[in-house]
Amino acid sequence: MRGIVAAALALLVALPVAAASLDERLAPCLACHGDKGQSTTPGVPSLGAQPAYYLSIQLYMFSEKMRVVEPMNAMLKGLSDDDLQKMAAMISKLPPPRPVAEPAEPARLERARALIQQHRCNFCHNEDCSGEKNVPRLAG
Repeated sequence: MRGIVAAALALLVALPVAAASLDERLAPCLACHGDKGQSTTPGVPSLGAQPAYYLSIQLYMFSEKMRVVEPMNAMLKGLSDDDLQKMAAMISKLPPPRPVAEPAEPARLERARALIQQHRCNFCHNEDCSGEKNVPRLAG
């Protein structure tokens, strides 16, 4: 993972903020989060199909260091609100993560359904956990 982060930071340093297109600015993000929004790096979330509004809030928080993850803070430094919204829109159009290939354990699945009902997760995250507006999509 350190190699991916180092490569992303090296790419970021090579691209001056003013000269880089949004596609170029997004490249280091997708080096960790997956080029199609599907992360294969443990601990790094897949961003494909997250709601654009939710993503724009998260990107803004990283750019202002309200959320501190140094590679994210560095990559988003100096971007305008408009640029952050455009990046969020681009990321939101990436495909959602593929469902887990292995069949779920029936007892675990039933426990998950009970917790969803008990805590009313489906109220904000939707019945299918797809998320909306400022509420993220849930997977797995």
